[in-house]
Amino acid sequence: MRCFLAVLPPREIIDDVAAFVAPRHGVEGWRWARPENYHLTLAFMDDYPEGRAEELAEAIDDWARRRAPFEARLAGAGCFGSPERSKLIYLAVPGQAARRLTEWSEQLRALAARHGGRPDGAGFTPHLTVARTNRGRPAGRLVQALDTYESPPFSVEQVALVRSRLAERRYEVLHRASVF
Repeated sequence: MRCFLAVLPPREIIDDVAAFVAPRHGVEGWRWARPENYHLTLAFMDDYPEGRAEELAEAIDDWARRRAPFEARLAGAGCFGSPERSKLIYLAVPGQAARRLTEWSEQLRALAARHGGRPDGAGFTPHLTVARTNRGRPAGRLVQALDTYESPPFSVEQVALVRSRLAERRYEVLHRASVF
């Protein structure tokens, strides 16, 4: 099962981001993320044992009970790869919230590994993906335009276990763990 652990932004943040990026949707060569799929990935697993999803959900609940909510916001933009040849454009998470999400990512990757997963070991950058392309494309102007974005603050109160249905380009939330 292809899945990930993520923070799902509240509806008002999703709507705000969608309204901000909508005028850029005509830029050729970029596929824009669907607002219903916006998330902040903490741990990604390309092939998690489906039969162990309930076990992982319980472990995430235990982990979440020992965490407290915190405030975050999205501000600024970036891309993976060079601005001349990028495959992904994102909105960034700045400051203390980025540090907390990085800690959570490390902890949740270790937790997933203990429960049968092989989380992606790539470096972690807290972000919300807004556009992708299959081949590297110039992204500098888009990043510059999106860099002016700043969301209202929002509370990070849950971590979700989400199944990625790649062929259908949609996500299915399997479990939500609330932090206290």
